[in-house]
Amino acid sequence: MGFLVAALSGLYTSLWGAFKDSPWEGFKPRTFPRSILFSLVIFGGLQLVPTLRERVDGLGLAQLFFLVMGLERFLTELYKGCFRTEPQEKYFVPSQLAILGRPVRSRALRIAAGVALVSAVLGVLLIGRPVEGFWQYLLVAYGTGLLVSGGGAWKDAPFEGFLFLKFLRSGLALAVVSPLFYWLRDPAEPVALGILIYMNGGLERFLVEYYKTYIQRNMSGKFRPDLPRVETRRREELHILAWILILAVTVAIAFESGAIG
Repeated sequence: MGFLVAALSGLYTSLWGAFKDSPWEGFKPRTFPRSILFSLVIFGGLQLVPTLRERVDGLGLAQLFFLVMGLERFLTELYKGCFRTEPQEKYFVPSQLAILGRPVRSRALRIAAGVALVSAVLGVLLIGRPVEGFWQYLLVAYGTGLLVSGGGAWKDAPFEGFLFLKFLRSGLALAVVSPLFYWLRDPAEPVALGILIYMNGGLERFLVEYYKTYIQRNMSGKFRPDLPRVETRRREELHILAWILILAVTVAIAFESGAIG
């Protein structure tokens, strides 16, 4: 069941990525499953570490869905920025690691930075301090939102400018929905801080990317605006599949919070 939840979490991410990028690149069957595969590997890795396996096994299905999504987003961005090598000509915002908007040309330096950053991600994941009170949940949610915004500003601000309201968006959105994980908690098994941070990271992507992708219909800002558009068909089918997953997650939350049973 855990691997199934991880695969569905990755599928949701793949759907919004394909919806946003296909007008520039077309639908790419080869790369579409990447987030699904990453999510499966992440869940398998969590099961291999006894301490993490114990913490993850205490989560509900909805909590696991968002935990995997948060970790997958952090690690995928590091993979693209530090370990993957690809031409950058089509990008307005470089996908590779950049400092103040200038891409790091040295592959060895990018890899070294990637190893350090991945180690930091895993170090945060291992933080075992239990989170219990409502205000602690709210504080962790807001702090996670600022962390996500900081990463986005580091990457985008040199090209788009620093947008203060946009910077605050993720923190405020997570603060508003922070009661969700508080309601889903098991008082007998408090969620560890490291786990909760990435659960919030996944929830932030789940909400913000839905708003940007399917409601605002924003095109992916990473591509050069002068690139020709690719005629895409069946994009709305990706949206329908996303809604099926949203409904499944909503039902899981309702069961696990005791709203229905």
